[in-house]
Amino acid sequence: MTTDTSERGLEALICTVLVGHPCEPTAADGLAEPQDEYSSVVWSGGDYRDYDREYCIDTVQLAAFLRSIQPEVAAALS
Repeated sequence: MTTDTSERGLEALICTVLVGHPCEPTAADGLAEPQDEYSSVVWSGGDYRDYDREYCIDTVQLAAFLRSIQPEVAAALS
């Protein structure tokens, strides 16, 4: 059996240990469907291009989160 020592292999290993499944590519809109709950953690993969290094946040996932819990705030920020 060979071991995947690439960065992608390491990422899949980390995700599997943390949430119980390997990382999946995101959907076309940049948001992956949340995976089933594993150890009380719900996780959805993002796209590295959506990560804002200055603020250390995934802007697409932040916007989706705000739309789901505080639509008025999300509308004001848009």
